[in-house]
Amino acid sequence: MTETSKEKKEKHILFCKCGGERINPDLLNAVNEHLKNQPVPVTCLSDLCGLVQQKKELLSDLFSDDAEYLIIGCYSRTMNLLFGQFYENFGKLDVHNHVNLIEMQHDQVIERINSFSAGYAGNSGYNEIIEDSGWPSWYPVLDYSRCTACGQCADFCLFGVYEKTEDHVDVTNPQGCKNNCPACARICPSSAIIFPKYKNGGAVGGSDEIDEFAEQQRQALDLENFLGTDIYSALEKRKLKRKSIIRDESMKTALTERDNAVKGILK
Repeated sequence: MTETSKEKKEKHILFCKCGGERINPDLLNAVNEHLKNQPVPVTCLSDLCGLVQQKKELLSDLFSDDAEYLIIGCYSRTMNLLFGQFYENFGKLDVHNHVNLIEMQHDQVIERINSFSAGYAGNSGYNEIIEDSGWPSWYPVLDYSRCTACGQCADFCLFGVYEKTEDHVDVTNPQGCKNNCPACARICPSSAIIFPKYKNGGAVGGSDEIDEFAEQQRQALDLENFLGTDIYSALEKRKLKRKSIIRDESMKTALTERDNAVKGILK
C-alpha cells in the first residue's frame, strides 16, 4: 500500500462509554466531549456489553474491512472478545490503536485521539448507539483461546447461564447471571472467563496481562473456599441444585401463564 492510499483510508473512532463503574466517570465525560469535535467519524456506544446482548443488530454496520479504527474503552482483550461476538472478521481489521481508559491518564488519551485524527480529510460526524433497557449487563464472556471446555463453570453456576456439550461451553442465558457475582470465573482452571464490569481487575476483569502463577494460587484457594476438598462431589450437588432452581422457575412461569389465561376466560 502506498503512502497516498494510506492517507485516503477511511478512519473511525469507536468509544464505549461503559455502563459499569470501572472507569472514572469524569474521564469518560471529558473524552466524550472531546470526541464530539473530531474530524473523524465517531460512534459512541453507551454500553458495549449491553449492546452486544440487547441490540446486536444496531452494531452490524460498525465495521468495514477497508477502514482504520481507534477503539476507546476498557482492556483490549475484553473489547476484542465482545466485538468478535458480532463481527467474525474483527481480528483482521486495521485497529490503529487501543485506548485503555482504566490504565491511561486524561492527557495520554487526548494525545492518542488527536494523533489518530490528525490530517484526516474524510467524512466526519458524531453518532450514539444507546442501550437503555436498565439491565446492568453483568454476564460472563468466554475467551476461547484459553477455554478447555472442561465445563466446570456450567456445573458450578446455579442459574443456567451456561450450556455445556461434549466439547464446547457457551453462554446461552447471560441475563440469568446474578449481578456482581463472578464466582464461576474465579474457579475457572484456565482463567478463560471474563466479567467486563468486574471492578477488581486481574484475569477475571479481562486484564491484557495475566500473572499465570498468581492466578493458579488464587484459583486453588477459591476452589477450596467455594467447594471444599471434594470438588467433584460439590459440583454434582450444585448441578442438582441448579436443576431444582430451573424447575421451580419453570413452574412459576407455567402457573403465571395459567392464571393469566383463566383471567382472560373470566372477563
